[in-house]
Amino acid sequence: MRSLNKILKDIGQSHGGPTDILTSTKTGKTYQNFGNFDLPRLDITLTGQKMVDISLVIQALQELYTLNEIPLSVEAVHYNFILEEGVLQVPIKLKIGGQHYCLFLIYNEKCAAAFVDARNRLQALKKYRTIYLSKVPMTGDRAPESALTSLRFDHFRVSNQNPKLEDYAVWWSTNREPIFQNSKSFQDLEQISKTLDGYESYFIGRFFKALKISGFTSESVKRVALPKKERTLTVIGPEEQIIILSFSKKKGIRLHFNRNTTPFGYRTAIIEQLCIAIQAYTIRLQLRDLPRDTTTRSNGRDWYTEMAEKEEEVIGLVDVRIT
Repeated sequence: MRSLNKILKDIGQSHGGPTDILTSTKTGKTYQNFGNFDLPRLDITLTGQKMVDISLVIQALQELYTLNEIPLSVEAVHYNFILEEGVLQVPIKLKIGGQHYCLFLIYNEKCAAAFVDARNRLQALKKYRTIYLSKVPMTGDRAPESALTSLRFDHFRVSNQNPKLEDYAVWWSTNREPIFQNSKSFQDLEQISKTLDGYESYFIGRFFKALKISGFTSESVKRVALPKKERTLTVIGPEEQIIILSFSKKKGIRLHFNRNTTPFGYRTAIIEQLCIAIQAYTIRLQLRDLPRDTTTRSNGRDWYTEMAEKEEEVIGLVDVRIT
């Protein structure tokens, strides 16, 4: 089993996006709704290769809006919103003038129905306008089909930032969750700890694979032992939020959020949906009848029980750094 201390010494930032080739409607015409928002029309034809199209669209946008002297900034590519029901991915997130836009690429009727759902969800956030480039005409009414996906381990990526550890906590009291042991978050965190019991080494290896950490990109299952001394890893989650993971035999595997800037809904959605993802992954391990952790098991379940009994308002992160 591999040592987590050695792995964390030489982690670099690496993240790639999807390179899917999508089946698109056979037409050379590209439909768009830019005019609905008084935006200049973009002269472009989608190729059906999503990453190629994203690159071409960004280049065309920058050239057109520079020519028209319209302020434009590309805020993100493959931006993930974490919603109560799942994750909504936006191909290109833009700011044009003082307004935020989410740009979708539509290749077929299935994409079109998903766009309708995404547009409805983004309208509910009351901050974003939805625009599209489409291979199919977007006229008439369409029944929406869910644009959401489940939270996955690859929705996170390694960060090279060094946030202040004292700003981060597993949980803190809010008006909606004033007491830890009575909160939905406690139930989910306790379930995560229970589910990972005996499988923590597998989860670390699988999560590191999703983060594209060197040495973990093969198909084989690689296990990583928990360290005695607590160690941390900083990652970027959906909505570009910084999250700290901590690892130790005493407390197990824990998530820490910035308690000054993290919205309540974000924290609870990440915890709940990660709980589901971990349960699904553990079931796959059990079906393969893989040996459980023995000497490397943590006391994470006991730690959460202890914290619940203390009734603390902030369950913070100890002051440790990876060296």
